[in-house]
Amino acid sequence: MMLTYDCYRNAISTGSRVMVFNKGLTGVIKAIHGEGKSAEQIRRSQCVEIEGCEGVFCPMELVRLELH
Repeated sequence: MMLTYDCYRNAISTGSRVMVFNKGLTGVIKAIHGEGKSAEQIRRSQCVEIEGCEGVFCPMELVRLELH
């Protein structure tokens, strides 16, 4: 399981419920594509897929809504 951090340095991973704060979208992370990247590269790249949201997002755009 891939682990990274949201804009407030809260741990997020597959299954975490998050909000894309600049768009107001919410959903559950279904994948984090960070293979071969450092932790800092993952945090700053468009690599997070969220169920029900089109496209991929940067962890720095996300806010964790609840623990899972």
